[in-house]
Amino acid sequence: MQNTHGVPHFGGVFVNGRPLPTCKRWKIIELAARGMRACEISRIFMHTHTDLTVSNGCVSKILCRYQQTGLICPKAIGGSKPRLITPEVSARIAQYKQEKPSIFAWEIQGKLLADRVCAHDKIPSVSAP
Repeated sequence: MQNTHGVPHFGGVFVNGRPLPTCKRWKIIELAARGMRACEISRIFMHTHTDLTVSNGCVSKILCRYQQTGLICPKAIGGSKPRLITPEVSARIAQYKQEKPSIFAWEIQGKLLADRVCAHDKIPSVSAP
């Protein structure tokens, strides 16, 4: 629950719409790897990181994104921008689909990153090609 002053019900501060810093995202992943649940992790942040409050939803989103894509970086702020797929990227996506027709889009994105075909900030949506 949140009041009108931008201070969560549990105290602490937040900046709505701003991504959580990478170091804190890694800490969340580390705590989850130790078997902690999202609600426990958010409570730890509430009591030990007085400069920042992290909600259960925020923790859950970070963990879900990491489990699905292996990425911890936040998505771009300010809406989606079309990402042009170069002929090299398109050919590589076609190759992945030929090798494994049932491949998921997030698997393709992971392979593009792992094979250094794309940078993290240039990874395309692969739902269309």
